[in-house]
Amino acid sequence: MLFKQEKKKRRWPRILLGLVLVSIVAGLGITAWPFLTYPTAEVRISVDPPMATEQVDAPVAGIAGVDITPPIGIPKFGYSSWAKKADGFRTRLKARAFYLHAPGNTPMALVQLDLGAGSRLLHAKVAELIAAETDVPAHALSLLSTHTHSGPGQYLGSDFYNVFGSNRPGFDPELFDFLAERIAQAVIEAHGNRREARFATGQTQIRGLTRNRAVEAWARNEGIPKDEVTETMRYRAINPDLTLLRIDQRTEDGNFRPAGALSFFSIHGTAIPAFTRPYHADVWAWLARDLEHHIRSEYDTPFEPVHGTAQATHGDNTPAWQPKERGPRAARRIGQGLGEAAVELFTSLDGKLSDELTTAVATRQSNLLEVPQDQRQGLCQRAIVGAAVVGGARGDEVFPISYLPWIEEGWPRRIFTGGCQGTKHWMLSKLQLLLPQKDLPHQAVFQVLRINDLVLAPVPWEVTFESGNRMRERIRAQLPEDRDWLVEISSVANGYFGYATTAEEYSAQHYEGGHTLYGPDTTAFLTEFSARLTEDLFRTGEVDDLPDETRTRLLRHEYWPDSGARVGERELIQPPRFHAATRNQQAYWSIRYQGVDPARLELHRPLLRVERRTENGWQELGSQGRPVNDQGTKMQIRLLEEDGAGGLYEVRWYQPVFHAHGDRRFRIAPRGGTTELTSPAF
Repeated sequence: MLFKQEKKKRRWPRILLGLVLVSIVAGLGITAWPFLTYPTAEVRISVDPPMATEQVDAPVAGIAGVDITPPIGIPKFGYSSWAKKADGFRTRLKARAFYLHAPGNTPMALVQLDLGAGSRLLHAKVAELIAAETDVPAHALSLLSTHTHSGPGQYLGSDFYNVFGSNRPGFDPELFDFLAERIAQAVIEAHGNRREARFATGQTQIRGLTRNRAVEAWARNEGIPKDEVTETMRYRAINPDLTLLRIDQRTEDGNFRPAGALSFFSIHGTAIPAFTRPYHADVWAWLARDLEHHIRSEYDTPFEPVHGTAQATHGDNTPAWQPKERGPRAARRIGQGLGEAAVELFTSLDGKLSDELTTAVATRQSNLLEVPQDQRQGLCQRAIVGAAVVGGARGDEVFPISYLPWIEEGWPRRIFTGGCQGTKHWMLSKLQLLLPQKDLPHQAVFQVLRINDLVLAPVPWEVTFESGNRMRERIRAQLPEDRDWLVEISSVANGYFGYATTAEEYSAQHYEGGHTLYGPDTTAFLTEFSARLTEDLFRTGEVDDLPDETRTRLLRHEYWPDSGARVGERELIQPPRFHAATRNQQAYWSIRYQGVDPARLELHRPLLRVERRTENGWQELGSQGRPVNDQGTKMQIRLLEEDGAGGLYEVRWYQPVFHAHGDRRFRIAPRGGTTELTSPAF
């Protein structure tokens, strides 16, 4: 018996070694095959000068929102191999554009996107598309993201993230064009909606809805030993600031009424977990729509309110979901909590609106491979992926991969740490050098934008809490001392480069440090680069350092569905059915129907709503002053099966309203040449 126990103990090292070897072999195969078998596509974008700038005597602003929900079948970005291709939507994805023009200043456009990250190529393409119809130059355009992990991938500017950032590899030109055209439409509509405007900025703090998922790494900034780290510190090591820009526009009667707001907060778009199929804007859906509803219902405004919400310094700050709560329930609870704070902050600015607007913009593109040595601040010459990336971030670990040696978080290199990448274990070791540096992200767009007392620094990195603190402090040191400045760093804007941790956090080699591609001094480089750009902006008034042409070649794969000749007939398969709430599921009504080919659904157009019977016929149902349709947060459509003619779909209405009298029914808008479909009354 003792002999058998001893033998069993000796098997574990072999099992672990076997798992490591299998992981390496599998990793080699997954890494290599797209680069060996996929065709390439050249992306070439030339940006012409915009329209002549209109002369204005008073500040003007325009706001618009458009839907950017792609078709069913697109791979999703953020959870890499653990993601699933989209089969519908739970909440829609939006682009919300804000056009600002101060007298004597360059017009600018800030666009909030319900996407996992910005894209340098997308930035250039949108600038190209808006040039003929707006006066916004490329350097004054900024694409800001929510970093939802339930949006599409395959539109980014490097092969590395188009291959490894999603569950399927490759750049999809048709998806890219769709996103660019829809985002450009938002900017063009905002420009067309411009009116004389008033502005106010404010900031509040929100605690209890976020926590630091890598608190042991953060503690190294404070010199706190690992065995002294407490759970309470997770809720302290967060960026609690919600920063908001409010915009009121002049109405036809000469008064000013609220039109919308742009806000920034630090929270990962991961309340919706991996393996979830529908598109979802995550917590940002409620944060955006709850303030929009408040403006619509509480103010006498003729405008359709728009609230754009974007990332601040979220790199290690994650939603504070409860055990077994993660999913739509957590996203709703946390999003509504953020929305309540946004409403309170927006309302507090009622008496602080100003008719003064001062704007300035500085944009500089930098090839990280060519930065002079005296400006690198220790930035590594080559990007390298750490083994800790494969294990996933805290809360997204996948057994058993996340618990293997060198891959498990908190397993830094302890010998041979003299190289530029320091304590990082290289995934696949020196085999990474076979991947050309051109396939890794290296062309970065940096910006510093001024809007009155708000200074915004968008960067294409996921910036951790403490990294953001250091960047803000350094930028603030370059600002005039004539006012109290609100300084915000906006992560994952205009591109994607992985993470930026402090050197202290990097040394722990958690997921965030392993995903800091350019080494432990990345934050030091970003800090000094942004500080120089800020100094240049306030010295010269404007910096335009973007190339006129963007050109790159990417591995190509087509995921955009081909509608072909299939149309599909519409037929109700399952009548309305009620499903009671469970611990992990809200109550809902559902129907199932046979319908058109998924490619013909056009998810970016209104599709679903619930109606009620009235004396005047069927009318759209309202719930707490909000229409029950797919523009809110209560309706979902998913493809269950696809056949030779079309698809079998399920439509759900969550949190149904119960009335003592009156019937309700589902209505599905026409698609692909078919008529509308209505369900039996229920």
